[in-house]
Amino acid sequence: MVDALHMNARQRESAAKFLYDLAKGVALITLVSPWVTGQPSWLLIAVGALFVAGLYFWAFWLEGDPS
Repeated sequence: MVDALHMNARQRESAAKFLYDLAKGVALITLVSPWVTGQPSWLLIAVGALFVAGLYFWAFWLEGDPS
């Protein structure tokens, strides 16, 4: 497994893009779909929001990693 410290710039950029896309998918499933179906689950929305925020911060960290 390659960690962020041993990734080149292209790999970090690719991983960050993947994490952003994953966060968008999680947001669609956990934050938008409960409202569209008319059955919002506050637990699902809260957990989804935390997961999306974590993925965005992880991607942001990868993009800003100067090594």
